[in-house]
Amino acid sequence: MPNKTAKEWDVRSWIEEINAAGELQTILGANVEEEIGGMVDIFMRKMTNPAVLFDKIPGFENGYRVLANILTSTRRVNIALGLPADSPEIELVRFWRAHMADQKLIPPAIVNGGPVLDNLAQGNNVDILKIPTP
Repeated sequence: MPNKTAKEWDVRSWIEEINAAGELQTILGANVEEEIGGMVDIFMRKMTNPAVLFDKIPGFENGYRVLANILTSTRRVNIALGLPADSPEIELVRFWRAHMADQKLIPPAIVNGGPVLDNLAQGNNVDILKIPTP
C-alpha cells in the first residue's frame, strides 16, 4: 500500500480501482446454485481473465455480492499493493523482498468503529443463509 494510507485503502476502493483498470467483470442476476460456481471455475482457468463480481443475485437482498478470481493476475496484485498496474512480475518480487526486509511489528490499535461494522448481525439475528455462497 505504498500510495495509500490505511484509511484510504479498503476492498471497496480496490474494487473501484480494478474496475477502472479493466480488471473486473460484473455479472448481474447469476444464480447461486447453478451458475456462480461454474463461472468462477471458468474465470480462474486463465491468469489474464478479470476478477468477477456477481451482483443482484436472485433470492438475495441487494448489496449481497460475490467477488471471485481476485488475485489471479499480476495487474490486480500490483493494484492491491499500490504499485503501477503494468509493473512487471520482477518488480513485484522486488517489492516483496524490500517490504519483508523492512517489516516492523506494528502493535494493534483498538478503535470504536469502522466500515467492517457496517453490516453487523448478532445473536438470533445471525442468518448465514442470507449470504449468497456458491
